[in-house]
Amino acid sequence: MESISTFVGNKIKFYRKRNGYSLDQLAQIIHKSKSTLSKYENGNIALDVETLLEIAKALHVEVSQLVDYHYQKEETPSPLRNPFGQDQLSLYYYDGRKKEIVQSLITLSENPGQNKITANFYLDIPSYQDYDKCHFFYTGEMNAFDLVTYITLINQNNPMERMEMCILNSFNFQQNQATWGFMSGISYQPIAPFTLKFLLTPRPLADSELSLQDLLITRDEIKTLKYYNMMLLNHQPI
Repeated sequence: MESISTFVGNKIKFYRKRNGYSLDQLAQIIHKSKSTLSKYENGNIALDVETLLEIAKALHVEVSQLVDYHYQKEETPSPLRNPFGQDQLSLYYYDGRKKEIVQSLITLSENPGQNKITANFYLDIPSYQDYDKCHFFYTGEMNAFDLVTYITLINQNNPMERMEMCILNSFNFQQNQATWGFMSGISYQPIAPFTLKFLLTPRPLADSELSLQDLLITRDEIKTLKYYNMMLLNHQPI
């Protein structure tokens, strides 16, 4: 990366030539030797503030025009953050094609060396004991923010199939407070883009704790869809 002294020196040389000054002429105006001015322009020595001001006056420019240096900020990786506080999450949605509630599992693992949290998504599992017998398997990455968490995923058997989840963060998730999210990707039957609403819980739910009505798109959500032509999640705790 170019040093600040070299950057300012190049600017002085640029404006000196635009004013039609030789090294000798500008050196005389600012009361410096020709060799000293040459070192300024080549970035060999740093300029003090008073000399920089004198040069700016001599070249009929503002000091800011000589020092508008844009440095590249060194980014500090954000610390890993798992807003759910655990590495296994249960996910439920209603599939109108099969007329049944589908259960799935998300597992999370931290990778401090790569500063990321990886996610495995076992979609449509027979049970939480046999989640490895899922119908579809995705892997990806989780990115958490204050309000929402995103999980981006790729189907390991078909990279064309990509999935993104947008999940509303819940302050009480670890106290068995479920939360809601949207899942978007490609449907397999029919082949088309889709978005569906799902419920995310910190533990598997018993049949008695979950009803079909809980997972259906609400009347308010349908009204909002018709009014805004946009699907907005009506967040209701369970």
